[in-house]
Amino acid sequence: MTRLLIINLFISLLWPTLNGDYSLGALFTGFLLGFVVLAIVRRSYGKFFFYATGFLLYVLFAILQSNLKLAGLVLGTIFSPRKTLRPGIVAVPLTITDPFERTLLASIITLTPGTLSMDLHYRDGQDVLYVHSIDLHDVEAFRRDIKVNFEDRILYLRQLQIDLNEGALLQNTPEAANE
Repeated sequence: MTRLLIINLFISLLWPTLNGDYSLGALFTGFLLGFVVLAIVRRSYGKFFFYATGFLLYVLFAILQSNLKLAGLVLGTIFSPRKTLRPGIVAVPLTITDPFERTLLASIITLTPGTLSMDLHYRDGQDVLYVHSIDLHDVEAFRRDIKVNFEDRILYLRQLQIDLNEGALLQNTPEAANE
Protein backbone atom coordinates (compact mmCIF):
# COMPACT_ATOMS: atom_id res chain seq x y z
CA MET A 1 0.00 0.00 0.00
CA THR A 2 2.81 2.37 0.89
CA ARG A 3 4.58 1.60 -2.36
CA LEU A 4 1.48 2.48 -4.38
CA LEU A 5 1.05 5.75 -2.48
CA ILE A 6 4.69 6.65 -3.19
CA ILE A 7 4.17 5.88 -6.88
CA ASN A 8 1.06 8.06 -6.83
CA LEU A 9 2.99 10.93 -5.24
CA PHE A 10 5.79 10.48 -7.79
CA ILE A 11 3.27 10.75 -10.64
CA SER A 12 1.81 13.88 -9.05
CA LEU A 13 5.31 15.44 -9.02
CA LEU A 14 6.14 14.20 -12.52
CA TRP A 15 3.00 15.65 -14.11
CA PRO A 16 3.88 19.35 -13.59
CA THR A 17 7.40 18.66 -14.88
CA LEU A 18 6.04 17.17 -18.09
CA ASN A 19 3.61 20.06 -18.59
CA GLY A 20 5.86 22.91 -17.46
CA ASP A 21 3.11 24.12 -15.11
CA TYR A 22 4.25 24.12 -11.48
CA SER A 23 0.98 25.23 -9.88
CA LEU A 24 -0.95 23.56 -7.10
CA GLY A 25 -3.65 22.65 -9.61
CA ALA A 26 -1.11 20.78 -11.74
CA LEU A 27 0.07 18.83 -8.68
CA PHE A 28 -3.53 17.94 -7.85
CA THR A 29 -4.19 16.91 -11.46
CA GLY A 30 -1.09 14.72 -11.38
CA PHE A 31 -2.23 13.11 -8.15
CA LEU A 32 -5.67 12.40 -9.62
CA LEU A 33 -4.14 11.02 -12.80
CA GLY A 34 -1.84 8.78 -10.78
CA PHE A 35 -4.75 7.64 -8.63
CA VAL A 36 -6.85 6.73 -11.69
CA VAL A 37 -3.99 4.81 -13.30
CA LEU A 38 -3.15 2.93 -10.09
CA ALA A 39 -6.83 2.24 -9.34
CA ILE A 40 -7.20 0.69 -12.80
CA VAL A 41 -4.09 -1.42 -12.33
CA ARG A 42 -4.85 -2.33 -8.70
CA ARG A 43 -8.55 -2.05 -7.94
CA SER A 44 -7.92 -2.68 -4.25
CA TYR A 45 -5.93 0.60 -4.09
CA GLY A 46 -8.92 2.56 -5.34
CA LYS A 47 -11.28 0.74 -2.98
CA PHE A 48 -9.00 1.37 0.00
CA PHE A 49 -8.56 5.04 -0.89
CA PHE A 50 -12.30 5.65 -1.32
CA TYR A 51 -13.20 3.83 1.88
CA ALA A 52 -10.49 5.66 3.87
CA THR A 53 -11.78 8.98 2.50
CA GLY A 54 -15.35 7.98 3.38
CA PHE A 55 -14.25 7.01 6.89
CA LEU A 56 -12.53 10.38 7.38
CA LEU A 57 -15.68 12.19 6.20
CA TYR A 58 -17.80 10.05 8.52
CA VAL A 59 -15.58 10.94 11.50
CA LEU A 60 -15.83 14.65 10.65
CA PHE A 61 -19.62 14.30 10.38
CA ALA A 62 -19.74 12.50 13.77
CA ILE A 63 -17.70 15.31 15.35
CA LEU A 64 -20.05 17.94 13.90
CA GLN A 65 -23.12 15.98 15.00
CA SER A 66 -21.73 15.58 18.53
CA ASN A 67 -20.94 19.30 18.69
CA LEU A 68 -24.55 20.13 17.90
CA LYS A 69 -25.88 17.54 20.35
CA LEU A 70 -23.60 18.80 23.11
CA ALA A 71 -24.60 22.41 22.45
CA GLY A 72 -28.25 21.37 22.73
CA LEU A 73 -27.58 19.56 26.00
CA VAL A 74 -25.72 22.50 27.53
CA LEU A 75 -28.35 25.01 26.42
CA GLY A 76 -31.05 22.69 27.68
CA THR A 77 -29.51 22.57 31.15
CA ILE A 78 -29.07 26.36 31.18
CA PHE A 79 -32.64 27.19 30.20
CA SER A 80 -34.28 24.29 32.02
CA PRO A 81 -32.79 23.93 35.50
CA ARG A 82 -34.74 20.70 36.11
CA LYS A 83 -32.90 18.97 33.30
CA THR A 84 -29.64 17.43 34.46
CA LEU A 85 -26.88 15.65 32.65
CA ARG A 86 -26.18 12.00 33.46
CA PRO A 87 -22.43 11.46 33.05
CA GLY A 88 -21.10 7.93 33.10
CA ILE A 89 -18.20 5.67 32.32
CA VAL A 90 -18.74 2.70 30.03
CA ALA A 91 -16.46 -0.30 29.50
CA VAL A 92 -16.34 -1.07 25.77
CA PRO A 93 -14.86 -4.50 24.96
CA LEU A 94 -12.54 -4.27 21.97
CA THR A 95 -12.10 -6.53 18.98
CA ILE A 96 -9.19 -4.45 17.71
CA THR A 97 -5.78 -5.84 18.67
CA ASP A 98 -3.37 -3.59 16.76
CA PRO A 99 -1.88 -0.77 18.93
CA PHE A 100 -2.17 1.82 16.12
CA GLU A 101 -5.83 0.97 15.55
CA ARG A 102 -6.55 1.16 19.29
CA THR A 103 -4.92 4.57 19.41
CA LEU A 104 -6.92 5.66 16.37
CA LEU A 105 -10.18 4.50 17.99
CA ALA A 106 -9.37 6.18 21.31
CA SER A 107 -8.40 9.41 19.51
CA ILE A 108 -11.60 9.48 17.46
CA ILE A 109 -13.68 8.95 20.60
CA THR A 110 -11.82 11.72 22.40
CA LEU A 111 -12.17 14.09 19.41
CA THR A 112 -15.93 13.55 19.47
CA PRO A 113 -17.37 16.16 21.88
CA GLY A 114 -19.11 14.75 24.93
CA THR A 115 -16.95 11.62 25.06
CA LEU A 116 -13.48 10.93 26.39
CA SER A 117 -11.34 7.79 26.19
CA MET A 118 -10.02 7.23 29.68
CA ASP A 119 -8.15 3.94 29.93
CA LEU A 120 -7.37 0.71 28.13
CA HIS A 121 -7.40 -2.26 30.43
CA TYR A 122 -7.43 -6.05 30.25
CA ARG A 123 -10.54 -7.42 31.95
CA ASP A 124 -12.23 -10.84 31.84
CA GLY A 125 -9.87 -12.12 29.16
CA GLN A 126 -10.50 -9.19 26.81
CA ASP A 127 -9.15 -5.70 26.23
CA VAL A 128 -11.59 -3.03 27.37
CA LEU A 129 -11.61 0.67 26.58
CA TYR A 130 -13.18 2.86 29.26
CA VAL A 131 -15.08 5.78 27.78
CA HIS A 132 -16.64 8.70 29.65
CA SER A 133 -19.84 10.20 28.29
CA ILE A 134 -21.28 13.51 29.44
CA ASP A 135 -24.89 12.32 29.05
CA LEU A 136 -25.48 8.59 29.18
CA HIS A 137 -28.98 7.23 28.72
CA ASP A 138 -28.48 3.64 27.58
CA VAL A 139 -25.18 1.88 28.25
CA GLU A 140 -25.73 -0.91 25.70
CA ALA A 141 -26.75 1.52 22.95
CA PHE A 142 -23.66 3.65 23.68
CA ARG A 143 -21.40 0.58 23.57
CA ARG A 144 -23.02 -0.63 20.34
CA ASP A 145 -22.66 2.81 18.71
CA ILE A 146 -18.93 2.87 19.37
CA LYS A 147 -18.44 -0.67 18.11
CA VAL A 148 -20.57 -0.30 14.97
CA ASN A 149 -19.78 3.29 14.01
CA PHE A 150 -16.06 3.34 14.72
CA GLU A 151 -14.49 -0.01 15.63
CA ASP A 152 -16.10 -2.04 12.84
CA ARG A 153 -15.18 0.61 10.27
CA ILE A 154 -11.55 0.60 11.43
CA LEU A 155 -11.50 -3.21 11.24
CA TYR A 156 -12.90 -3.10 7.69
CA LEU A 157 -10.28 -0.53 6.68
CA ARG A 158 -7.61 -2.82 8.11
CA GLN A 159 -8.99 -5.76 6.12
CA LEU A 160 -8.83 -3.69 2.93
CA GLN A 161 -5.22 -2.83 3.69
CA ILE A 162 -4.38 -6.50 4.30
CA ASP A 163 -6.04 -7.45 0.99
CA LEU A 164 -4.08 -4.71 -0.78
CA ASN A 165 -0.78 -5.87 0.74
CA GLU A 166 -1.50 -9.54 -0.01
CA GLY A 167 -2.21 -8.62 -3.63
CA ALA A 168 1.19 -6.93 -3.81
CA LEU A 169 2.84 -9.99 -2.28
CA LEU A 170 1.12 -12.33 -4.72
CA GLN A 171 2.33 -10.27 -7.67
CA ASN A 172 5.94 -10.54 -6.47
CA THR A 173 6.01 -14.33 -6.15
CA PRO A 174 8.09 -16.42 -8.59
CA GLU A 175 4.93 -18.29 -9.66
CA ALA A 176 3.29 -15.03 -10.76
CA ALA A 177 6.40 -14.08 -12.75
CA ASN A 178 6.33 -17.39 -14.63
CA GLU A 179 2.72 -16.97 -15.73
